[in-house]
Amino acid sequence: MKIKNNILINNLNIKYILRKRNNEGPRVSVLFLCGYNSDMQGTKAKFLNKLSKKLGFEFLRFDYSGHGKSEGKIENETISNWLEQSITLIKEKISYPLIIIGSSMGGWLALLIINKLKNKIKGFIGIACAPDFTEDLLLKLNPNQKKKYYLNNYISIPNKYGNNNYVFKKNFILDAKKNYVLKKEIISNTTIILLYGLEDKDVSLNTQLKILKKINSKESKLYISKESDHRMSNKKDLLLLERTLTSLIKDIS
Repeated sequence: MKIKNNILINNLNIKYILRKRNNEGPRVSVLFLCGYNSDMQGTKAKFLNKLSKKLGFEFLRFDYSGHGKSEGKIENETISNWLEQSITLIKEKISYPLIIIGSSMGGWLALLIINKLKNKIKGFIGIACAPDFTEDLLLKLNPNQKKKYYLNNYISIPNKYGNNNYVFKKNFILDAKKNYVLKKEIISNTTIILLYGLEDKDVSLNTQLKILKKINSKESKLYISKESDHRMSNKKDLLLLERTLTSLIKDIS
């Protein structure tokens, strides 16, 4: 059974879709966290929904505030807001031991959640994880861009996936700094699996290696696909995701 609904968090309606576990499905919940400026109707989210229907596990996806059909404006939101929304939905809607699948910025949020809800999270699959991406963003600014940032209190970055530039306000940058995860050890009993494509032009392989170095977990792995890009949404990528998730479900259920 699929439930389409919304939940009020800090006076914003957050849209979510929950597919309940089939009677014979594994007693496992899966949460998908999308990337920045993406939503719960993306290729990977829809693929996981079909997989949920096929295998029977409980599956939750939602739109962060300022994304998709949820209320809010993306340029006014923060990592802290999206983290709170994620944790609220986990606490109120998840019924079974949880596997989080985080794509790009969703991987950053997942690592923050693992730090806060250690015993609840049994597995994490990170797809092109982009933790602390705002730090890299600031380091890559040229002198003219830095000047504009300090004068205007925002950064405007070309968006290769759409027509409108990404706009990151100073408030977003400062809040993100409070939520950096690669500055200290991540201690968890969670099984952590990272998926990465060498054709990724947005997030570096070095970032994935940093994650592995910072993680003190039950088990951690990194799978590298030679021809995959940042989105990791082609047929081979989705099959890799299916194999990875199916194996992880067997391990924890």
